[in-house]
Amino acid sequence: MQLQFINQSNKFFQDVLNLGKKHSATLGFMPDGGFEDHAKKECIVIAHDDSELCGYLMFRVVNSSSRISIVHLCVNETHRGKNISTLLLDKLRSKYENTFAGIALSCRQDYKHASTLWERYGFHCRHTKRSRSLAENYLNIWWYDFNKQDLFSVAANSSFKIKAILDANIIVKLRDIDLQYDAHEDPRGLVADWLADEVDYYFAPEMLNEINRDANKDRANKTRLFLNNFIEAKHDVEERKTVAVRLKQIIRGQTDNDNSDRIQLATCIVSNVSYFITQDIGILDCRVKIEDQFDIQIFSPQEFIIEVDQLLNKEEYSPIRLAGVTFHTISKVSTNELDACIDKFLVKESSEKKNSFKSIVYTEASNTDVAKIKVIKSNNNPIAFFAYSNANSELNIPFIRLIDSEYRQTLFMQVISDLINKAIKKNINVIILKEDYLSDSQVLVLSKLGFEHAEGVWRKHVYNEIIDSSNLTNLQNLSDGKIRNIISDIASNNKTELILLDIERKLFPLKISDLDIPCYIIPIKALWAGQLFDAHISGATLFGAMPDKLWNVENVYYRHTKPITEIAPARILWYVSNDKYTERSKSIVATSYLDEVITGKPKDLFAKNKHYGVYEWKHIYELCEQNINSDIRALRFSGTEVFQQPVAFSSITKVFEENGRKRNSFASPVRVDFNIFNRIYQLGKWKI
Repeated sequence: MQLQFINQSNKFFQDVLNLGKKHSATLGFMPDGGFEDHAKKECIVIAHDDSELCGYLMFRVVNSSSRISIVHLCVNETHRGKNISTLLLDKLRSKYENTFAGIALSCRQDYKHASTLWERYGFHCRHTKRSRSLAENYLNIWWYDFNKQDLFSVAANSSFKIKAILDANIIVKLRDIDLQYDAHEDPRGLVADWLADEVDYYFAPEMLNEINRDANKDRANKTRLFLNNFIEAKHDVEERKTVAVRLKQIIRGQTDNDNSDRIQLATCIVSNVSYFITQDIGILDCRVKIEDQFDIQIFSPQEFIIEVDQLLNKEEYSPIRLAGVTFHTISKVSTNELDACIDKFLVKESSEKKNSFKSIVYTEASNTDVAKIKVIKSNNNPIAFFAYSNANSELNIPFIRLIDSEYRQTLFMQVISDLINKAIKKNINVIILKEDYLSDSQVLVLSKLGFEHAEGVWRKHVYNEIIDSSNLTNLQNLSDGKIRNIISDIASNNKTELILLDIERKLFPLKISDLDIPCYIIPIKALWAGQLFDAHISGATLFGAMPDKLWNVENVYYRHTKPITEIAPARILWYVSNDKYTERSKSIVATSYLDEVITGKPKDLFAKNKHYGVYEWKHIYELCEQNINSDIRALRFSGTEVFQQPVAFSSITKVFEENGRKRNSFASPVRVDFNIFNRIYQLGKWKI
């Protein structure tokens, strides 16, 4: 079987014209001149076997709306049942999918066989309209999407709300919101006012085909209008079809509903939407199998509402999305290479002047002695562009730009965190960010990490010291008014440990010596210390290899539930157990903040935390000793400082003895007070 685009000189053109005329009753009348006009534009693709025409597809290229419009699709009777229609559609799609938005067509509603073809291929019925014929016929308007990002989808993808697809059964019940449901079936909590700022709800385009199958036209129109309350999930249709086939091994039914369930789930899996909300018992019963194979979580409405806070944290920081992202330093680059980045990262929507941005970039590029320019790439495509320089005990960041993507928030948080760590390592006193074009979410990240905005720049003072809370008022260069007011309250004996902890974290890496929160020395294998935070063990650097492992603004560590129950918030001192392959074993190598302790079944904890990207299921399965019904514990931690010089076991033992504690082998977590923490921290940081 051969497929080719033809013009009017092709030997099969007359056969195309004859086949079209023969089936004009269903295809619609087309004069000879119409066939010739399409052929001149090579807007006819044919299938043939050298000797005979098997079928043809005639189409229009509509540049104004970036679409391909199918005019005819016809297969010779002697060649039907041989998948000719699919081959013709594949040929059309492969030619235009990189340059146009999608394929459109109109087809009479009562042509059931054709409707089945469109739906099976991946088209969705956008809407229905009356035909122009005297008879009361209706046309279905079908669309095959090439998954091109438009302004709306870019805005949705750059939102840092939770993104969830609603199953058809949920959408229908929300449409009829005035009806009464039993408590366990009532989905109305999903549209509570308090969730409006936290969640974006999506629908799978398959919902449009569900609507098209509704024989009640008034109800179908009502549902179609109701979909305007939600966002359509953009996705690669061909990838979705492949995933739907895999789902047949789990959802085995052959009804229209079963097929629709597979398509909606597959849409969720291949889109940038991680959560699927349903009341379908069949799907909920199969969710463990589905979640084992695909990066998706399935909830009932009630479960989803309960998990919102946990999911929000995942949306804010999800390093698994950074898989394949690499740092690349630009050095001695050509003007063309720099100009390409300037064009790509120019903030055109805010009318930024190209010459202004170019001047900033070239000023840094010419100052190679102290300035460095970085490009971060994903699949060799630049996704972030920034510069920094170190002079006079200041780390200056003249610009930092990121493209809109689902990992923009995570990447920004990670880069800023790494620059803070670089300042700590080099004993730099202040970080100054001069970027004028920051999103609201990026401003929140900067505030969370202790930056303050004043005089047109963002500034963070790096307090690399330990002080008593009573001395906070003596901190140099502290201009943040809110923190100063809080410190004044503390000085007036209104101290609470949580307030002190909040100040300590904002002024990171400052440590408050009398902050009386729990601290645990937690043993960890060298393998996991290297994977989670310690570049000295892994042999990598934070500005280089293995970013999906070592970028550690936040992370999670799994362990057994016994013999101690940790309480958050707390501090952690990481003790690397004996390992002959690293000199940093039998030592405390780092400190972190313990943000959350979650105890539960292995599969539940893995599903909630796999977005951190370090642990795989096989590691969890090994930890629970293949007993998936036994509880394990997940420790979510952040703000890690890795010690240049590990605190050896002998030094730890001495600190214990000085504080009236017995020698310990640290086979399991050990709780200590702030006096022991302070002394070990001093040894790790400064060896004093």
